[in-house]
Amino acid sequence: MLKLISFFVLAYAAIFYAVSHTIGINGFFGDLIAGSPVLILGTYIFFMTHLTITCMSLSFHRFHTHKGVVLSKLVDLPMQVWLWMVTSMSKVDWVSVHIYHHANSDLEKDPHSPVQKGIWHVLFLGVFDYAEAKSWPEVMKIKKTIRTNRLEAFMHNNSFTGPFILTFIMILLFGPIWGGVIGILHFLISPVFAVGGVNAIAHWFGYRNHVTTDNSRNIGYLLPINFLVCGEMDHNNHHAHMRSCSFRHRWFEFDIGFAYIKLLSYLGLASIKNAYTPATLKQEVSKKISELIESDEKFKQRCEELARELNTTYQELKRKIEAYLRGEKIKLERSVREFMDEVRRSMLANQRLQLRAV
Repeated sequence: MLKLISFFVLAYAAIFYAVSHTIGINGFFGDLIAGSPVLILGTYIFFMTHLTITCMSLSFHRFHTHKGVVLSKLVDLPMQVWLWMVTSMSKVDWVSVHIYHHANSDLEKDPHSPVQKGIWHVLFLGVFDYAEAKSWPEVMKIKKTIRTNRLEAFMHNNSFTGPFILTFIMILLFGPIWGGVIGILHFLISPVFAVGGVNAIAHWFGYRNHVTTDNSRNIGYLLPINFLVCGEMDHNNHHAHMRSCSFRHRWFEFDIGFAYIKLLSYLGLASIKNAYTPATLKQEVSKKISELIESDEKFKQRCEELARELNTTYQELKRKIEAYLRGEKIKLERSVREFMDEVRRSMLANQRLQLRAV
């Protein structure tokens, strides 16, 4: 590591001297930043962060790890190259560690768990845990199952070459000082927003749509942040339905990543394999409430009484409730809606307590 740091310092010094004595201290476009550094750098980093996390979410996460979507090589390989240059991460390392995270989510072996390590540790030091986890024997076994082409293997075996190339380009464009600053900001994107941020915050607080064995939460209502990290903050949705390439399960949630996937699919550059949507959630809730009415004697008797009052059959009333919950335009009497709300509250209570109706 010391040799690597010494190499980067010497290389930067050589590039600094060469650029400043040829095209100037501000490179080709550095004067633009010098005019309004805070505004321009802030805007640049916002869009570069969104681009980087979008590449990570669509390529490494939704495609290579969970197979919810298949991306064309015309899209996937440029995304992988960009991630390599910005973060030094490779598909092999990221996918293997993330698979291990899901297998041990919020357990003692989870490298990303704020439940085990505390939110501040994962938020600011999670990248070091990620770097350590890459060499764990269990993770190394997963790595052996991941296929790579020649370019992916090269990026995996030469992880720091990517950031060096991108930093060199930034120095040429913006000069040694501003280019060096941008290079450092690039390298901070993954530790702060991907490895640390999502896993720390979205396993710490928020609401839950689904019962899972871990502490995953949804905080997609923090729309600017969720947009920045490509919809990854609706984390409970993802942990409950890992194979889905859509993280939006309720009408008020927003997953810009799935919007990008839909656009790529329309252009013939992606193939959606599994997508859990708000409509899917409605169908699931409809089925669970129907099962609860059928299995709970009190609810079943109440539904039969309502059916007699409304001059219909028990099965017909239950079918109307199921259709209403699926989103179909069914008109229900007030007494039926109140009954349905009571059953829903019982279902949610059972979920929170991880109980099954008997």
